[in-house]
Amino acid sequence: MTALLHERVHLTLPDSKRHLPFSFTCPEGASGLRVEWEFGPPGGGEVRSMINFSLRGPAGFRGAGHRHGTRHEAVLGEHFATPGFLPGAITPGRWEVTLHTHLVAQGTHGELVVTALNEPPALAPTDPVIPANERTPGAWMMGDLHCHSNHSDARWTVSELARAATARGLDFLALTDHNTTSGRAVLGGAAPHLLQLPGVELTTFYGHAVALGVEDCPDWTAPELGCGMAELASDVTQSGGVFTLAHPFAPGDPICTGCTWTYFDLRPEGAAHLEVWNGPWRGDHNERALAYWYALLTRGHRVIATAGTDAHGPNYDPGHGFTFTPRVWDGVALLAQLRAGQTYLSRGAGLDLEVRSPAGPVPLGSTAPGGRWLARARWSVVPEGSTLIWVADGAREAVSIEGEGQLRWEGEVRGWLNLEIRTGNGELHTLGNPVFAERCPA
Repeated sequence: MTALLHERVHLTLPDSKRHLPFSFTCPEGASGLRVEWEFGPPGGGEVRSMINFSLRGPAGFRGAGHRHGTRHEAVLGEHFATPGFLPGAITPGRWEVTLHTHLVAQGTHGELVVTALNEPPALAPTDPVIPANERTPGAWMMGDLHCHSNHSDARWTVSELARAATARGLDFLALTDHNTTSGRAVLGGAAPHLLQLPGVELTTFYGHAVALGVEDCPDWTAPELGCGMAELASDVTQSGGVFTLAHPFAPGDPICTGCTWTYFDLRPEGAAHLEVWNGPWRGDHNERALAYWYALLTRGHRVIATAGTDAHGPNYDPGHGFTFTPRVWDGVALLAQLRAGQTYLSRGAGLDLEVRSPAGPVPLGSTAPGGRWLARARWSVVPEGSTLIWVADGAREAVSIEGEGQLRWEGEVRGWLNLEIRTGNGELHTLGNPVFAERCPA
């Protein structure tokens, strides 16, 4: 082994939310690299520092280790890499390891060491392919657009996540690890029956966003609090992807670093997609996001509501919301439906919603002439004591439902029409994205 970098780093509270790059030169003939970062003390009281690193080589991004704890290590070679990092050629030339100080809770001393390996890292065993469940018949498919694995800070491996998704009956899955794309190849090998959407959760200092349909990890370090995030979001959407503001009202620093959305140049009213259902429907951050979304609709903004389990293992929760969309067989078509809002969010209602405007049938997320509309909702599985709520231009009309059944609604629509289903304790069970009246800007 050959030492390539050895830095002693001292950080204080004002060093929070900085990117600290350290460069080194990889020599010819290196078979692998080991990067080690260790710091202490961990923090003060219940507040813990979060300082991790990412790695770039001459050919570009080589991964990130977005995890808690005071000791971080990455080993990578041509055919192996620590979860979070990308295997590949160990190219000679200039490399860069960057420390990301999400939170420095107190004065901290750390040591950053990079060594070149003379022998390639040992290959990890390949997980067996997970058998597919028999597909549930029907016109709709179900998936998860926001989840994590041990390639960032989750408690389960990619294979364990895929096994849980298969058992839950999911048809599609977006693995959105924090600031890395390294788990995708593992997911594709372990669960080829799942339609995989390429995704990543951009876990920045001032907000988190889920980017879907992106092959490479966007540079989340470029935006600053006042500028740059709107441009990044535009880049994702212009390339055919979906950019979603994640858990915008979740508790932020120091509980969850950067979890509250605070960017000045991209507010929720300027976003195309807003995650209103994050994790189980517990706590007030989801109700706040849902109320804010309705306020945006009332003000004429066309914003699509999304759900993400944000699952970190070891199981899916009964209160998680999943995304339902008409059944398709490829990722391009699926992304198009997600962009359009042709979706409803649910724990599993078996919902079928038909809306007819004066111009005829209208899919969810579409626009139709305002006027007198007719809607019909059918459901197959809802808990006893549930309530279905029609929401037309903000006016709410509630009807008690349970089990299996159907309801018809007719009325004037000038802005939008959607529905909710609430359980007996008031928690959200199902949320339909709107059909918009033409006065709503596209």
